[in-house]
Amino acid sequence: VSVSRPFLDMQVLVNREETSGSTVIAPGETVTVSVAYQNNLPTAITDAVIVARLSGVAIDGTTVRSTDGFYRSADNAMYWDKSTAEPLANIVAGGKGTVTFSFQVPNDETIQALRDPRLAITVHAAGKRVSESGVPESMQSSVLQTLRFASELEVQVQGLYYSNPFGSTGPLPPKAGTETTYAIVFSVTNTTNKIKNATLRAVLPPYVRWVGIYSPSNEKLVFNPNDSSMTWQIGDIEPGVGVNGAIPRQAAIAVGFTPSTSQVGQQPPLIRSVTLTGIDVATNAPVSKTAADVTTNISGDPGFNVGNATVVK
Repeated sequence: VSVSRPFLDMQVLVNREETSGSTVIAPGETVTVSVAYQNNLPTAITDAVIVARLSGVAIDGTTVRSTDGFYRSADNAMYWDKSTAEPLANIVAGGKGTVTFSFQVPNDETIQALRDPRLAITVHAAGKRVSESGVPESMQSSVLQTLRFASELEVQVQGLYYSNPFGSTGPLPPKAGTETTYAIVFSVTNTTNKIKNATLRAVLPPYVRWVGIYSPSNEKLVFNPNDSSMTWQIGDIEPGVGVNGAIPRQAAIAVGFTPSTSQVGQQPPLIRSVTLTGIDVATNAPVSKTAADVTTNISGDPGFNVGNATVVK
């Protein structure tokens, strides 16, 4: 068996980075695709043509941009020849060059309806050379690049007093030296790909007490008193959770806040450093999301007035 190099060696770079045939992109992102080519022959290649055809997730042709090529919307392909990229008219032996185009990835709303979405870029090249016998020859080569979509994993955190599912006790606004109890609710949403080994971690400040109750009872929530950290071992998060009207993955914990006199006039955090991590099964890439600290200004709680957010004496 004889193995030979292609007459025109091609490498596809996504966002100017080398890839191994597959790369990860995000919904709404502007992607730049470069095709680097090199003549592997000992003779010149003339009248070269390079075509990059897009298939899979449909893109908006009006977002395609290229300074050296032409986008054909009829077959979703970028086209380069000597009329658009002059160096393709004659590529000397060992000669190199690059052609480029960019496009915008569809946004979340489009991608969310799909499962394991992907976009394939198939690049074909053709050209002519004069053979050793002096006879003109036509030659072809191709390369494939697959773009996988990262799942949009999100986490939101809300403090509750009036809507506390565990029932709230203590004054509001919070009063120095007196405990007020709140619920902290974590909501996780996920779009297109399954997430495995998902874990949410958060830290309670020293003035906030872990009451010891949480909901739902079948979720795995653990509190570590040594570093005041809470860990929610979520496990698998299925695609579509919390999007397009689906119920998000949720858990709630009860905490007690006893403010100090040094916090009078302030709106202290009730929980900090909320971080959600996991592995995107489709891309095998780690994902990590953070949420803002939840303070005593629990503005999303129905019936709450911002005047009740500040600690009083």
